[in-house]
Amino acid sequence: MRQKYGQNFLLDNNIANNIVNALNLEINDEVLEIGPGKGILTKLLYPKVKFLTCIDIDSYLVDRLNCYFVDNNIKNVKIINEDFLKYQVPTQNRLKFISNLPYNVGTAIIQKLLPLTNWTEAVFMLQKEVVSRLAAKPGSKDYAYISIFTSYYTESQILFDVSAKCFKPQPKVISSVIKLKNKMSIAPEPLFFKFIKHSFSMRRKTILKVVSSFEGLNKSQALEIVDNLKISPLLRPEKLDISDFLSLTTEIKKYTICRV
Repeated sequence: MRQKYGQNFLLDNNIANNIVNALNLEINDEVLEIGPGKGILTKLLYPKVKFLTCIDIDSYLVDRLNCYFVDNNIKNVKIINEDFLKYQVPTQNRLKFISNLPYNVGTAIIQKLLPLTNWTEAVFMLQKEVVSRLAAKPGSKDYAYISIFTSYYTESQILFDVSAKCFKPQPKVISSVIKLKNKMSIAPEPLFFKFIKHSFSMRRKTILKVVSSFEGLNKSQALEIVDNLKISPLLRPEKLDISDFLSLTTEIKKYTICRV
């Protein structure tokens, strides 16, 4: 089997079962699988759910899966040949997500999905270091913009690691499986994530320097902002939690016009 898009196909049925079982499926669930590949998860999913939609960019794999489901007269599965990053996720039905996410676009897919409001749970397998960043807490070496993004929208739980030996071809990294539960958070104002991106681009600087270099603020204004919130001006962004960033955004907005 060629790997036109650099896929690493999961071969271990025990791991596949563990991933599917982690989604806590019910018979009336509608599930969206991203990148079904050869269908190791797909064939476990469809008997457990009301309807399964699969999106895959590889037309060869889509044709193979379509033949399997047509030949077996399986009616509750739809396979779509499309780049998921260009796919318009339906919003009329409540969904659950599952995927062995591609390493090269996994984070981009996460950022596309999490703000959606019509999903409840997701189980994803990604590169272990990416999963560590998604679930990282303030002060840890893995804490980053994507950690706060994930925390804002979801409750996360790292489930288990997956050896490279479980794939063909074998990747050069360990994978991990993470479960996300939608917190149904209201989308924040654009200034919030803009400020977090700015902060982590200067993660080794003090929060005073970070604020004073954002949106045309000066050092005096920045000092007043952190003092108002009783945040030490010497703290680095990696020490601040999501509530600190929300408070900082609220204060910053008082001093500047949001330009997004």
